[in-house]
This record gives sequence, structure tokens and C-alpha cells, in this order.
Amino acid sequence: MGQPAASRVLAQLRKCLGDPLLVRGRHGNTLTPRAELLRPILTEALDALSLLFEKETFEPQSTQMSLRIAATDHGTAVVLTPLIKTLAVEAPGITVEVAPWSDQTLKDLETGKLDLALDVESNLPENFHSRTLYTECYACLVRHGHPLLQTLRKDGSLHPAKASAYPQIVLLYPVGSRLEGDDVLTKLGHPAKRIAMRTPYFASAPLLLADTDHVILLPSRLGQRFAASASLTLITLDADTSFDYRLIWHERTQGDIGRSWLRARIYSLFK
Repeated sequence: MGQPAASRVLAQLRKCLGDPLLVRGRHGNTLTPRAELLRPILTEALDALSLLFEKETFEPQSTQMSLRIAATDHGTAVVLTPLIKTLAVEAPGITVEVAPWSDQTLKDLETGKLDLALDVESNLPENFHSRTLYTECYACLVRHGHPLLQTLRKDGSLHPAKASAYPQIVLLYPVGSRLEGDDVLTKLGHPAKRIAMRTPYFASAPLLLADTDHVILLPSRLGQRFAASASLTLITLDADTSFDYRLIWHERTQGDIGRSWLRARIYSLFK
């Protein structure tokens, strides 16, 4: 700043603060008592302002952060379970809080009450972002020794007409403010003769299938996890039931370095 500009600024400061601040003496300018009092305060203020322009850094190992993610049982089991294992090693200070998907989810992403969401939703409003993590399809889960296993096609896939003869457990998904049944057999033109239960709790499937002839059609990745942990058999479904499962976030967190790192770690789990 040149001397004339500095003189104009000093004049403005003198007017605002009601003090001359600098007084000319025989050996140069001297600070007034008021200026001496302001010196340490000004130093702190300048230091604080400099933080505004520092480049943001993110150290996963040392960061302490809480993140809220909206998801159903599907997203929790398939996406968040491996994510938590990754964070335990790479970012142990990050806490993940799971919230249920609801008709408020997009609004909560917009206002900051949520950081991320997992869902199939593709018709998103302006300023929302999404990325497909994987393309999913449906499969049928039954207990070991289920009579349906004797009626499979030559390639080992399920014949929907055969499955419709057994009591079905229908999973409920949040759609807006209500729950809707995901009746896959009906969509394939072979509605079940009887619906034994409708439930939004996917994780109860192993218990509901044990010691019964019930069947449940569910996302295959979720079915694989259940089949690996209980006495259950997963049957492939030779039909076009595919859908994209997405990670969703709002523009307000697009440039946040910590949340960008987390999104990248989730992507890496489903390359």
C-alpha cells in the first residue's frame, strides 16, 4: 500500500476509533495508548483471518468427525458393513450414524442434518448428486432342504411359477412417507398364492425362513450375506430384475474434503 493510500486508511481509522492512533514525534511516529492496547487484539484478529484462506487439509488417521447416513437394511448390510471395517483401520476417529430413509431424507441432506444417503432413487432435485455403486438383481432365499430346490431349472435358476406355490415374505421399502411392498413374483406375473408376512426389516429374513417353507425374494448381495451366516440357500433368478444402487449427496458437501474422502472410500469398495 502506498503512502497516500495508507494516509487515507489511517484517517478513516482515526475517525472510526476516535483516537489519533499514530502521533508524529521527533524520531518518527509513536503509538498512542489506545493503539498500544489494540496491537495484541489486532494480531489475534489477523491470525484468525489468515485461517480463512489456508488450504484445507484432511488426515484420516487423526480426524474426529461424525457422519449421518440414511439407509435401509440393504444399504447397511451391503455398503456400510465393509465401510465400517475400512474406517476402523484408516480413519478410526470417524463415527457413522445410520438414519432410516424417509420422505425427509432429501430435505435433511439439503439442510445438513444428513451427509449421505443410500438408495435406488434416480429422480433427484436440482443440486443433488448421485453415483451408482453397483447394479443389483433379485434372488430367492430359502432354508436348506426346501422342496423348491427340487424344481429348479437346468441352469439352477428359480422358476417363478414354482416359487409362487409357497408362502412368501414380502419386504417393504420406504417410498415417500409410506412403505410399499416389493412383490417381485407379482411383477414377474406369478403372484404368490399366499403372503405370509410383510416386513421392512430385511435382517429378520433368516429367522423367518428357518423351519418353514416360506420364500423371500431380495437383493442378491443381501441374500449372499444371509446365506453365508445361516442355514439358507440362495437361488438365482433368471429374469430382468436389475436396478442401480446409489450413493446420494447434496451440493453443499460436494467440496468438503473429509466427505469427499469418505465418498471415494465407498466407491473403492465397489469398483
